[in-house]
Amino acid sequence: MIDQVREHLRLLSVFHYVVGGIGYLFSLIPVIHLVMGIFFLFMPEEAFHPAPSPAAGSETAESSTVPRPDELFPVKLFGLMFTLIPAVIILSGFIFSTLVVVAGKRLAAHRSHTYCLVMAGVECVFMPFGTVLGVFTILTLLKPEARQLFGLPPTTAIGEQGA
Repeated sequence: MIDQVREHLRLLSVFHYVVGGIGYLFSLIPVIHLVMGIFFLFMPEEAFHPAPSPAAGSETAESSTVPRPDELFPVKLFGLMFTLIPAVIILSGFIFSTLVVVAGKRLAAHRSHTYCLVMAGVECVFMPFGTVLGVFTILTLLKPEARQLFGLPPTTAIGEQGA
């Protein structure tokens, strides 16, 4: 039975690597928004001013080329939002994916039982792959044979505590 649990932990480790890799890949989706935000941050603001309207009536040519403040588009603010939000999303995704890969490595090495349990619980939030992987990891880690492989004492059932 302990060999079966050892094999389950090895497979769970491999699946953690796969889910971590998928997490890295999906974390890169907002890169297009990041590039667009950087474009808006570094593009000269004059490029976003409205085209000057032809001089009409009493307006002079100079006054028609200067846009009114309510006509200006907040380019720098738009660029800042489109840079910071995707950067935070990408960074968060990379951190989470790294933690999943580390959990896979620790499962393979039979170390950090509590860390692996906590990561399995957090993975359950990320449907569908994280949920499946988290549930199977929790079920495997709670087995007495798994606790033994991790070098932990076996758990006692409620009511079986010594007299």
